[in-house]
Amino acid sequence: MGILIVDDSPDERLLLHHILKNAGYRHLVTVSSSRDAFSQLDLDHAGASGLSVDLILMDIKMPDMDGVEACRRIKAVPAYAHTPLIMVTARDPKDFLQAAFDAGAGDYIRKPVESVELLARVKSAFKLKQEVDARRSWEEEVTKTISDLDQTLREIQALQQLIPVCPVCKKSHPARISETALTEYVQSHPEAQFQSVTCSGCAT
Repeated sequence: MGILIVDDSPDERLLLHHILKNAGYRHLVTVSSSRDAFSQLDLDHAGASGLSVDLILMDIKMPDMDGVEACRRIKAVPAYAHTPLIMVTARDPKDFLQAAFDAGAGDYIRKPVESVELLARVKSAFKLKQEVDARRSWEEEVTKTISDLDQTLREIQALQQLIPVCPVCKKSHPARISETALTEYVQSHPEAQFQSVTCSGCAT
């Protein structure tokens, strides 16, 4: 599972990296600014060739752009709209929490970071992502199934509109379809098509 760590403090980046690596997380990328994070995620190209990440740890206070605005920009890209993002800050939550959640953050961690809290929140974020991914996959499957059923229904309706007519005697087949009924049906169903079926009398 890939984790992107964004913090302008070398000590904080090292601490987060150390805790996560010791916990068994191997795919870790650290950057020192929001701009570097955007570059890693390839936001200029909508994430087309960006870093594959399953979680982002974002510092709130950074010199080039604060974490809330960075979060907003990342979440605006469809490729990362469902990627969990956890804010990391020493600030009082009441000063930023609502703005962070509005920007798309899912959780936050207070500094100084404690390993137990960090790992618990990371684990919770991954679990939630798995549940969201499973739900989205199910919804996509349901949508595809409905589309396939609609297509099948249209094909059945098209087959039902085929009128069997003998190419030799030009009469409808089977004989139970009278000429009057055939004429009325064609007038009321202009989309109907004729199916060439040689009747038993003309086949002999």
